[in-house]
Amino acid sequence: MKLKLITLLLILLTLQNYAQGPHRCDVPLPDHVFRQKHKSVTLQPTEDRKLQVAKAIANNNCLSVEQVKALAALFIDDFNRLEFAKTAWQNTVDKENFYFVYDDFAYFSTVFMLHDYVKSMEGHPTDYLPPYVPPVNLSFPVLNYPYYENYRGPSNCNYPIREDEFTRLAVQVAANNSETSRTLLLNQVAQNNCLSVSQAMKFASLLNAESNRLNFFKMAYMSVFDLNNLPFGEQLFSLLPNKTAYNEFVRIPVPVPVVPPPCKVNADEFGQIKETISKESFNSTRLTLAKQIIRSKNCFTVWQVTELVKLFSFEDSRLELAKFAYDFTIDQDNYYKVADAFSFSSSKEELMRFLGSK
Repeated sequence: MKLKLITLLLILLTLQNYAQGPHRCDVPLPDHVFRQKHKSVTLQPTEDRKLQVAKAIANNNCLSVEQVKALAALFIDDFNRLEFAKTAWQNTVDKENFYFVYDDFAYFSTVFMLHDYVKSMEGHPTDYLPPYVPPVNLSFPVLNYPYYENYRGPSNCNYPIREDEFTRLAVQVAANNSETSRTLLLNQVAQNNCLSVSQAMKFASLLNAESNRLNFFKMAYMSVFDLNNLPFGEQLFSLLPNKTAYNEFVRIPVPVPVVPPPCKVNADEFGQIKETISKESFNSTRLTLAKQIIRSKNCFTVWQVTELVKLFSFEDSRLELAKFAYDFTIDQDNYYKVADAFSFSSSKEELMRFLGSK
């Protein structure tokens, strides 16, 4: 009798867990979509902006451990990397492999912090989530929004994002009290998603200033699905100059070009990088940190690489860093000059053989 009760209890617990709902993340982002989102992080001008965009990606998408590692590697600061990894853990598909993310940290202390966080979260599972209910304060103006379901006209993208994805993004934008933050987030949304005119209108309505609404539409134009419905957006403008400017834009669109930042590490920033690396006492930690910085910046000159290589006392570490930095150097035709950083002819010859293989 006692055995039957125990068996029944186990069955009930299993059924209860099953009834709580489907697992939130089973499949990670497709590679082509992830590459777009990865690029949107690399284009951010500061570490804080990178962290903000990367956390938004982690909150709204399912990621594999490899994808988490690729985003984590974009940060110079270990604590920003830690904050991102903690955010990404919940929506990681293969959580059992999450310890591979630890390899991207420069300091043991932050590895331990992440490990403690993961263990604490494993004790409070978040895999099963209740149905998503948008907050009551998310509302849009009552306008004549166009339908796109049977649209067959000219288009700039394949098909608009799903409404649940749109709602999640809108909630994220609406949660920011700053007009500047909302504008930056909406620009990211426009660069990384296909939108219907209706969705673009609702996003634009989250901005208070009509000038910002107009700029958003100019930014979002290349991501609009139902281009012939753009005249509906006129409803968002009450001031005649803005209404006229919008209608003129719709008639002859001149979208705002997305200009990537120049590929350059300036003198002040390079000095800070050298100082950060030099502070590390252990050679292995110094090498790991140098690789992380080189990978994240991706814009070093041969002279800068040579200076970084000289920070290492051991010849094998110098050679390892010199080979690693090649792919992240903008003037590779002059890479032979890095050989000046080596003391032994054997190291110089090894670097030349490496360059020959490239």
